[in-house]
Amino acid sequence: MRNRHKKHYLKPTSVRDGRRRYFLNFFKSKKKVDVRPGAMTPEELKARVEAIGKGKKVNITRVEYDGTPEDKPITVKIVDIRDEYFTGKVVNLERNIKEDLDEKLVFVKGGGGTIDFYFSDGDVKSVEEDIDEIILDEKNTDELLEILDALDLNESVLISYYDKNKGGVIYGSGILTEKNVETKTFKVQLKLINDIELDVPKEVELNLDTDTVLDLEVVI
Repeated sequence: MRNRHKKHYLKPTSVRDGRRRYFLNFFKSKKKVDVRPGAMTPEELKARVEAIGKGKKVNITRVEYDGTPEDKPITVKIVDIRDEYFTGKVVNLERNIKEDLDEKLVFVKGGGGTIDFYFSDGDVKSVEEDIDEIILDEKNTDELLEILDALDLNESVLISYYDKNKGGVIYGSGILTEKNVETKTFKVQLKLINDIELDVPKEVELNLDTDTVLDLEVVI
């Protein structure tokens, strides 16, 4: 005699799997976000990053478990913003300059690459737009053009300008090799860049209309 009643107690596989997924998702959705003392909430951090926007350089200060801020902020350029995290490309201006001087050298100290910052990590105290980004509006093209006009070729100069590719302000000293007041262009042969002495001088061409030149002055 067949025992028929037992088979009626098993639910179809699809129903059991569906209930299991619902059961797991229920607990998964209840995951608590542990925000460290003094850190921004995930909502605050996401709103802050979205307000600044992609392509901007920022200084990110994180905190330890006890709320103590890290000694030095991380400087990154925001390259992507997603629902759960944002990605920053590490900015290390000194590293970039040294690598430009000698392509054969590999500088590990200081790090590089990109970092994903998850909003739910709860360890970011602040995200501040870098000062380099703020001072870009402070230049006065007319004043710089007057200075350029007064300079003589081969005259020793000090210059500072914003390098978009490197994501920072370059300041150096050298000599003025070419200039054209009408087109607002000039060339400078730099011997010192950001306190790094160059074995071989580097020539830089700039345009006062298209490049962000912050300062130009003669060495007295």
